[in-house]
Amino acid sequence: MSSVFEFETSLRGQLEDRLRFETFISDLSARFVRLPSSKVNQEIDHALREVTEFFHAHRCGLLEVSGDLKMARITHAWYAEGVRRVLPDTNCAQGHAWSFDRLVKQKQAVSFNDLSDLPPEAASDLPAYEASGVCSSLMIPLFTGEAVRHIVVLQTMAGGGALAKEYIPRLQLLAEILVNAVGRKNADDALRESEARLSLAAASAQAALWTIEAETGHVWCTDQGRELLGFTPSDEITFDRILQVVHPDDRSRIREIVAQAYATRNEASGEFQIVLPGGNVRWIAFRGRAQYTSAGAPLRLMGCSIDISKRKHADEELRNALDEVRQLRDQLQHENMHLRQEVKQLCGHSRIVGQSAAIRGALAQVEQVAPTPSTVLLLGETGTGKELFASAIHELSSRKSRLMIRMNCAAIPAPLIESELFGREKGAYTGAVSKQIGRFEMAHGSTLFLDEIGDLPMDIQVKLLRVLQEKSLERLGNPRPIAVDVRIIAATNKDLEKAVHDGKFREDLYYRLNVFPITVPPLRDRREDIPLLTWAFVEEFATMLGKHVDAIPQSTMDILVRYSWPGNIRELRNVIERAMILATDSKLRVQVPNGTNGKSLQMFALEDVERKHFLSVLDMTGWRVRGKNGAAEILGLRPTTLASRMAKLGIKRPA
Repeated sequence: MSSVFEFETSLRGQLEDRLRFETFISDLSARFVRLPSSKVNQEIDHALREVTEFFHAHRCGLLEVSGDLKMARITHAWYAEGVRRVLPDTNCAQGHAWSFDRLVKQKQAVSFNDLSDLPPEAASDLPAYEASGVCSSLMIPLFTGEAVRHIVVLQTMAGGGALAKEYIPRLQLLAEILVNAVGRKNADDALRESEARLSLAAASAQAALWTIEAETGHVWCTDQGRELLGFTPSDEITFDRILQVVHPDDRSRIREIVAQAYATRNEASGEFQIVLPGGNVRWIAFRGRAQYTSAGAPLRLMGCSIDISKRKHADEELRNALDEVRQLRDQLQHENMHLRQEVKQLCGHSRIVGQSAAIRGALAQVEQVAPTPSTVLLLGETGTGKELFASAIHELSSRKSRLMIRMNCAAIPAPLIESELFGREKGAYTGAVSKQIGRFEMAHGSTLFLDEIGDLPMDIQVKLLRVLQEKSLERLGNPRPIAVDVRIIAATNKDLEKAVHDGKFREDLYYRLNVFPITVPPLRDRREDIPLLTWAFVEEFATMLGKHVDAIPQSTMDILVRYSWPGNIRELRNVIERAMILATDSKLRVQVPNGTNGKSLQMFALEDVERKHFLSVLDMTGWRVRGKNGAAEILGLRPTTLASRMAKLGIKRPA
């Protein structure tokens, strides 16, 4: 009777243990259903501890088998107190060849409650088990497809209990729950890593990633997207809320694009503006594609956006620049026609001003030679306006429809004059990195004005003479002759006859240029033109400087007429420009250089001197006219007389 009772008690205990284990597995399975991936490792370690304690074992672990089926490393383990731990990088297959082969290749569990239970062929594994102190072990292979990828190990050391084989199926189920949780965690980690990489790539490309849920309108986007749209990290974003920051002109269009993307399954793309909290406008370009459920219903719209404000601003600046270029082109065309009309209005003599006999005689020569193709040599001192005479000859010639080409022979370094005049081919000499058209070719069918011809080097004079004689030239680096039809107007302030006598200018070139010489008179020989020139310059600078001058004292004009003007018209123009810059009212005051000692001599009208004196006294008295130590008392005038004189001189008390 006692034995029957003991048997029933033992059986009841076994059933209770199994029920408790089944309950444990059910609870464990439920815990892992919605477990966040961040807590998977912690929960697996807890489960391994519970398994170990249930079987009164000493350690329990989950091993991962390598792809080549040669290694097994611990991914998760729990150890009872005092049990030696196995390092994570340890290859657990090493020293356990028979056990590992049976588990991985034969796909069978390995179980023993004593080392003596191992078959003879497992003798190679005994040293490793003995060294680790293992007395009993239960090892179960876990499959992924056809291959063993994980092994669950439950072991006891000396003094541990026996491990029942009937628990193998349930332990296998438990282990599969743990492995599935590990797989889900790894997938989540890989997804997060992929998202992080994608976000990093998008951030590097300054692109924002986003999704719009079709049913709820909820929007997920990267930090770049939130910043792009002007939202903070804590803001909840919906499609309707995005439309609120979209510029009113673009809202209906964006709503239509999204609706079309869901309806047609085509790619959605476009550009729109958003209004930032500060009122600034930002341009955004986007591209996306819709996803659908298995039933074909719209699920979400996924895509990316970038900030194109800089491109839009650059496009706008380019359009403005092109508009400005078109305006300038139209303005230049208009000014060109206006200048041509102005040339005709100025008696056909460009901007030449004067009525003196000397200037009229020179202009008569211009009218005589202009219609002909003859070479003209303009002689005269510096600053007399030889270039204006050249322009007048060109504008009165049959070549006036083409631009006159100019070249100052004294302003170009000697090594570059030849290429400037005749052109060069690419590679003609060191530094000639491109082809260059010379002034002669530019002036084909027009006029070439060679200023300061007396400074032309002797070797260039020879080549110029040849071009004038043969009416063809050769570019540097190209022996092929190029025919040119050019009318030459030369100018110099040097005595070319003396230069020829001194051997500094070729005689044959001088006679070739001196076909029709015109001497431009100096300003001292045409003094009666000085008032006309002065007023012409006053009007020019009044327009340029935005000033108004309607009077020049006669005493000042007399000084201008009497001055010798060694710098000729150029000097007069500079003097008038300086006076216009200094002008403070409608009356012009002019300083002219003193030709004797080089000092400046100021000439003022009497009323100018009086005004200056009155102003200095008024400033000294703080503009107090009456009373003791007032301006009237200091000047020795009655206050009423002073007031009358101030009104006449245009002196007003400052505001």
